[in-house]
Amino acid sequence: MNSSTQMKSLLVEALSNESHLMEQSKTIDLSVIIVSYNVEHFLHLCLESVYAATKNIQTEVIVIDNASADKSVDMVRKQFPSTRVIANVDNLGFGKANNQAAKLAKGRYLCILNPDTVVSQNTFEQFIALHESNPNLGISGPQLTDGTGQFLRESKRGLPTIKAAVSKSLGLFKLSPHLFGQYYNLGLPQNQSGKTDVLVGAFMFLRKQLYDQLEGFDENFFMYGEDIDISHRSLKLGLTNFYLSEANVIHFKGESTPKNKAYEKRFFNAMSYYYNKNFSHNWLLNSVFMFGSYVFSKCKRIISSRRDETKPLLVNEWILLSDNPELYKTVQTNIFPSLKQCQTLLEALQLETNGLTGIVFDMRSIQWNEVISFMQLHQTRYIYKYISADNKRIIGSSDVLSRGSGAIIKKSKNKSEVSIV
Repeated sequence: MNSSTQMKSLLVEALSNESHLMEQSKTIDLSVIIVSYNVEHFLHLCLESVYAATKNIQTEVIVIDNASADKSVDMVRKQFPSTRVIANVDNLGFGKANNQAAKLAKGRYLCILNPDTVVSQNTFEQFIALHESNPNLGISGPQLTDGTGQFLRESKRGLPTIKAAVSKSLGLFKLSPHLFGQYYNLGLPQNQSGKTDVLVGAFMFLRKQLYDQLEGFDENFFMYGEDIDISHRSLKLGLTNFYLSEANVIHFKGESTPKNKAYEKRFFNAMSYYYNKNFSHNWLLNSVFMFGSYVFSKCKRIISSRRDETKPLLVNEWILLSDNPELYKTVQTNIFPSLKQCQTLLEALQLETNGLTGIVFDMRSIQWNEVISFMQLHQTRYIYKYISADNKRIIGSSDVLSRGSGAIIKKSKNKSEVSIV
């Protein structure tokens, strides 16, 4: 090797080392933690939205896979290589898996995020700004919208006291929100930011220092109730938990958690443990609370099973919102033969249709904040599905309790492969 070549080699090595040291010295502002279980297609959509929303934030993304049987792990490693993936051999449950990731996290802030969510492009910036200007904040969360565009009441909740739990279980909050609306904090309007006792585990934003101080989620909860518990412990420190209505996130809700007998048992056990841990041990009050929890979990499972037995909604026409003619041809050939194409939301609204209409959003052509605003405004007027930004997957859930579906879009004359997720 001549001296010139050697000098070039040393220079390249020096620059590489300097670049590596600079990367290590960068302060990570945000660690996004996603615990996933058998939701490959939804996880893909979620990660696309997360990376689009963190372009201007020093961020690390950690995915803990709880022994999924699908191809989630391979998908993340191949298509989102900068994501740190931990593949558990067993399903550790929600809280324990989040704690596992939090021990690895280096960000000043943590966002606990469900895999069946999508965030708007400014979501994380909104929450960082909120916490930077309010040092006494504990845990915060956004306005959650389901896959039909409807507001999810669990976005903001009160502590499940005896009165709140019984009012919720018996549906009394629907009769008088003022008297019986404590569980869903109905005193705070949907579109108004403010204090709330409990945030939902689908999206929780907090300082890493606080998470460590709280020692994370209580691992005695396998699933359900751990978000209520950690919110309660934050309040006990004298901190304020906060609902940020301006921040909008889609939560397809329950895509990885079917409402079966196992759900009923886990929910009841979780609520029993939470109440015994945090409230009075008066036998009469305990009995009332346990009965309310049992009734609620039973009703939830019955409603879900009946919904699963109903016939799927029949969509007469589908509209693809995209400026990509090649994508339109592919989707029309392989998935929706009667597909129409529009390039703007206004054009889609002005299009004359017959019967129930579905809109397919090409996420390469439109941003999530536009999609969420449209869904919130029109809700069940349409059925909504989404084509990932890489134009390789079509994903959607047309009912608040449905399992949802995902399909790989293949550029061929054969039908797309559809898998229930």
